[in-house]
Parts: sequence; C-alpha cells; structure tokens
Amino acid sequence: MCPDSGGLSEFGCILKKNRVALYLGDGLRLFLSGSGCGAYSGIKMGLLNVVYRVQGISLKWKLLIPFLGLAFVGTVSLVYIGLASQYRLIRAQEKKEIRGIYKVFLSEIEHRKAMMLSIASMIASDEKVVELLKAKNREGLLKWLRPQYENLRKEFGISILHLHLPPGRSFLRVHDPDAFGEMIAYRKSVMDALKSRRPVTALEWGISGLAIRAVVPIISQHSLIGGAEAGYPFGRPFLLRLKRMWGADFTVYERKGRDSYVRISSTRADGGLFLSLTGQIGVPLRKPSILVAPPGFSDVTILLGPIFDTYGDVVGVVEIDVDRSTIEHGLIKTKRLMVLVALIGVGLSFLLTWFIASLFVRPIKEIVKEAQEIAEGVRDTRLEERPQDEVGHLSRSLNVMLESLKERQRQIEQYAHTLELRVKERTADLVASEEKYRTLVDNLPLVVYRILEDGTAEFINPYFTEKLGYTPEEVVGNRGFWRTVICGNEDNNMDIIQACWRGRKEFRVERVVKSKEGHPYVFIDQAMPMRDKQGNIKWIDGIMLDITELKRLQERALRGEEIRIVGEMSARFAHELRNPLVTAGGFARRLVKALPEEDQRRKFAEIIVEQVSRLENILRIMLSSIEPIRLSVTEVDLGDLVSSCLEDLKEDLEKKDVALHLDIEKGLPPIHADEGLLIKAFEGLLQHALALIPPGEALHVEAKRDNDSLAVIIRHRAVGLDEEDIEQFFLPRQIECMKETAVELPLSKLIIHRHGGKIDVFQRRYRDEVVLKIELPLST
Repeated sequence: MCPDSGGLSEFGCILKKNRVALYLGDGLRLFLSGSGCGAYSGIKMGLLNVVYRVQGISLKWKLLIPFLGLAFVGTVSLVYIGLASQYRLIRAQEKKEIRGIYKVFLSEIEHRKAMMLSIASMIASDEKVVELLKAKNREGLLKWLRPQYENLRKEFGISILHLHLPPGRSFLRVHDPDAFGEMIAYRKSVMDALKSRRPVTALEWGISGLAIRAVVPIISQHSLIGGAEAGYPFGRPFLLRLKRMWGADFTVYERKGRDSYVRISSTRADGGLFLSLTGQIGVPLRKPSILVAPPGFSDVTILLGPIFDTYGDVVGVVEIDVDRSTIEHGLIKTKRLMVLVALIGVGLSFLLTWFIASLFVRPIKEIVKEAQEIAEGVRDTRLEERPQDEVGHLSRSLNVMLESLKERQRQIEQYAHTLELRVKERTADLVASEEKYRTLVDNLPLVVYRILEDGTAEFINPYFTEKLGYTPEEVVGNRGFWRTVICGNEDNNMDIIQACWRGRKEFRVERVVKSKEGHPYVFIDQAMPMRDKQGNIKWIDGIMLDITELKRLQERALRGEEIRIVGEMSARFAHELRNPLVTAGGFARRLVKALPEEDQRRKFAEIIVEQVSRLENILRIMLSSIEPIRLSVTEVDLGDLVSSCLEDLKEDLEKKDVALHLDIEKGLPPIHADEGLLIKAFEGLLQHALALIPPGEALHVEAKRDNDSLAVIIRHRAVGLDEEDIEQFFLPRQIECMKETAVELPLSKLIIHRHGGKIDVFQRRYRDEVVLKIELPLST
C-alpha cells in the first residue's frame, strides 16, 4: 500500500502499479517498480527541470507563440463572423425589400377597390340610371351607360359594369349586353350589398373572370331597386404593370380546394415556382412566407403571400420573385476575398510579430552588454539567479549596475549643470504650444472673446469679424461696444456684468446680435468669470455659437406642425359638414320635385338646391386641397410626360381653335418622381390654362434644363384677371367659368412642392399674358 502523502503521492502510486516509464529532462529514465513510492522525489525533480527549461527558452519565442496563436484564432473568427453577419444582413434586407413589394401589391389591390367603389357609387347616384332601372328599361340603360363605360374603360381600365335587381338577378351587363337574367346568388359581394344596403368591395370570381369588384346598392325613396357593380380585371396586364414599376415577377394562383391551387396568370416565362415549393411551406397560407434561395433556386428570393377577400378568406396566393443572382455572385467573390485577406493577414501577423519581437529583444541584449562593459567586476554580492532567458541576463547585469551608483551620481550632477539649457528648450516648447493653441482659437467657427471687468473688450478672434463685420480696431479697447452692440443695453451706469450676464457666476444666455450691415444673428453666449485668489473677477472669458440657422429650422418645423394640425381640423370639419349638406340637398331636391312650377315656394327651394350644390363643390375643393399625398418614385422623362398630357388635350385645343407652340429641349435627363401624380398635376395646370385662353389664341409650352433642375414654362393670354386673381391663383376657390379645372390647381401645386419643386405665376400686363414656371429638381 502507498502511504497517504497527498495527491502527487497517489499519482506516483498509480504510475507504479501500471509500471509506467517517464522520460524527463536530459533523458533520465525512471522505472517505478517494487513496493512503496520512493520514486516520488525523482518525478518532482524531473517536472521542475522541465518547467525550468521551458522558462529558459528565448524571450522572442515567448512573444511569438501566444501572439501568433491569437492572430490566427482572431483572424479566423473575424472572417467567420464577418461572412455570417454579411449573410444575415443581406438576407434580412432581401426579406424587407420583398415584403415591401408584397405590401405594394396589396395596396394596389386596395387602390383599385377604392377606384371601383367610386365608379360604382357614381353610377348608383346617377338619377337617370335610377329612373331607368326603376322602370326596368334595359335598352335605355344600355344607351345611357354604354358611352360612360367606354370612357371609364379607356381612362381607368375597368372591364365590368353590371346592374342587378333584387333579390340577386342580373339585369344588364353593359360590357356584355347579351348576358342577363340569371340569378347570381353565388356572388357573395352582390348578395351582401343588396341585403345590407351598403357598398361592398371584393376580389371575386364571376362570369367575366377574377376581378377587383365594387357593388353599391341603388336606393330610391328609401326603397332598394337594384345594385351597380364596377370591376377591374385581375390578370396579366395588372401584373405586368407592377413588374414594370418594381422589377419583380408576379404570379397569381387561385385556391380551388383546401390545399389545391391553380395558376391564373404570371409574368415569368416558366409560369411560377409555387407549385414546385408546396412541400417546403404550409398551405393554405395565412401570412406571407419568404424563401431566400430555396433548394434548386439559389438565384431567386420568393415571397408567397395570401390574397384575402373582403370576408378574410384566402382566395388565392401571389408569388413574388426577385432575382438575386448578382447578390449570390457578389457573396462568392466576397468569401474568396475574405479568405485571401485572412491568409495574408496571418502571414503579415507572423512577420510583424517576428519583427517586433526582434526589436524588443535586441535592445535588452544591448543594454545588458553595455552595463557589463561599464561596471564589470565592481560589485561583490550578486542578485538571485534567474532562468537562462533575456530577463536572466538583465538580472545579472543589474548586479553590476548597483555598483555604479556613484557614477550615476556624477552624471546627475553633470545634468544639473545643463538644467539652464533644458529650461530654455522647454520655454521654446511652451511658446510653440501657445502659438498652436492661438491658431486653434483663430480658426474655430465660434466667437471667442475676453471682456475686462469695466466692459473693455480685450480680445476677439477673427471669426467675430467674419460673422458680424466689425474690425478688431472697432471692438478691442472700446469700453461701451459690448454693452451696446452685443448686449443691447444703453444704460452706461449699470455694471457690465449685470448688464450682459445678470450675475457673477458662469452664465449661458441666448441673444440676438445685429451685424454691422444690420443682419440679425442668434447666438448662444456662454460666459465664464475668471477670478483672482481673493475671489474678485478679473475678466470674463466666453464663446458665442451661431444658432441662427437652427432657430430658423425650429420655426419651420413648428409652422409645418401648425399647418398639419390646421389641415386635420379642416378635413374633420369638411367631413362633418358633408353629411348635413347631403341631407339638406336631398330634401331640397325632393321639395323641388314635389312643388308645382307655378308655386312661388318652388323658386325658394331651387335656390336652396343651388346654394347647397355650391357648398358641396366648395367642400370638394377643400378636400382635394388637404388630401395627403404619397409618392411612388420612379425615373420619369419630363419631356415625354408633358407631350403626353398635351396629346390628351389635342381635341379640346382644336375645338377652341387654340394653336399649340411646344418647345422641348433635346436630351433632358430623367428625374425621380411619381409619374401618375405629375401627370395629374400637369393635366390640371394645362386644363386650367385652356379654360382661360380666349378662342383663336395660342398656348406656349417650353421644357428646358435650368441649372440643377428642369423647368416647364406655360404662357398664354388671359383677359380679365386682376392682381387678386394672380395672388390667389392656387388657393382653394370656386370659379364659375371653370368649375372643374380650378379644383385641381391647389392639388397641382401640392404635388409639385411634394416633389421638392416650386411653381411661380406672374402676369405680363402689356400683353394680358399669364406665365406659369414649374421647376423640378434633378435629384431628390
């Protein structure tokens, strides 16, 4: 048995039992055999010998080994973390981008629903339609609505205009007059609209296919007489339009059963990938699912999003595909580059560490050599021996250096003799430092000053003259300048500290100072009193920061907030006012119809109807002026846009015998803007101009580049406009001779301003000519 002598003793016993041979130090071989642990002391000495030899390796390798290990591990970790982070960031950005496209897709559907609802509401409120539908005059309705349908199809792209009769029978399809009479109870939107007597919008199938539909009940004298339906086709043209806007491919699938989908339309040549990926996602989809580089399709990011009807049921799936081949190639190149950089970094780390270690060790060796040469054989007692590395050599050299203290004392005395020279050198350094700080103060974009206790200006930096225009000769030494010009205090009897800073401690104040030319500037004045040992103020040091532009921006932000609040209040007021106006107008019209023509009260009722209509028109102007504008920015050719708007007015120009003079500069660069909103703005401006031009006159339109913006100039004659009309040109107002075009003017100006542009109007009196100048920036 082994004696109980601690952990090492137990370790020795285990080695003994297994007859383990240890090779230690110089090759000494110890066999542990027999009874007892007598070899323990030998093992201990061997381990100490190994440790001593490890400690004795060169200091250079003590530095190289850990630093090279850290460099390798750190470089590999950084490369891995960098690549992983890059992959995560890129994938997160791709998901964010494609999720935004999906939101735009849903927004476009909602936009079309709102448009169809407006069209259906317009048809349902048409008194002629109500009269003919009530009389069930199909031929009369077709004759009345067919031209309107053609215009709506041309301008808004609708494909369906349908009238129904309760309880759900097709009465007239304006787009297909021969198909009518069947029950359409399968159309949930139609049945809900007729039952609830409320408008309903839906993405729904019908005889004409899948379409974005709106159904509005037609009510006459509180009785339901039918419904009006307008529909926008939901097919490839709709998807191609989105692809042109956003560059992504769109594929729409119809849900046929619980887990079954059928492709409806696609912008991809292969018809979409959803049916190939159903095994990787759950169906039916209730929320968008994004697949970045799915197996087999590493060059594409796919979003599969549900399409809901009005009742929250999934009626289909949209597949959005964004090409990511460029990103994939870039990632591969980045990976190769980072690996190459890592290898180069490890190599450079090795060379640099070797070089630094050599530089670190060489001075130590030189110091040891010089110390031994200077004091060799003087000291009797020696320091404790250390391992045989550079530190050991240094410790042995210290034994010699201890004996050279007397020599060092002599050197200190010699150093005292050279102290005067060193003081001069230090003084020169202080002068140079003072010059450096003076240069810094002179170049600071702040006013730096010093004012004595009696108000005399002792120092100002050049920025004071640059900002306010006063020369140092006008300020420095002038006892009253700071009190009157900077502080604006004319009382010469008041203490300068009380007059300017209201106290004898550090003070901060905002003050308005006028320059020598009279321009006002706003400064933050931070003053710091400097005191002597007794606590008396010797002078005031301070800085003044120009915050004029910051104050201007704050005021502009406050004005913008006030305008926003006024706009919200106006919108609320207009919406609240509309309901009583509609009620009053409706009862007034019924009263007009109920009274005979010879009755004097009928004239009073007609006046009420006329004034209510006028108020409704004014409300429409207000709502169009305060309606929020959201931009969908793309590249737009302004010359083509203006030419297109004028082409739409060609027939109206010919009817009025107005000559068009169009001058568009060649090679105009594209601008970033919302093409649809710009078309709406220019159409409103041009239609308004056409309404003002007398017959037989000319309309001049010019488009050109003006520095960093594009300018469109519209000139024409306009007789009868006074200065007030020009000043209120873009204000929301009602002009009898142009009830439609005047409504669009405020919105046109808002659209131009929302794009970062501006629009000016002025009048040339000598020719009765009105000039509109629209400027749009080349970059936003």
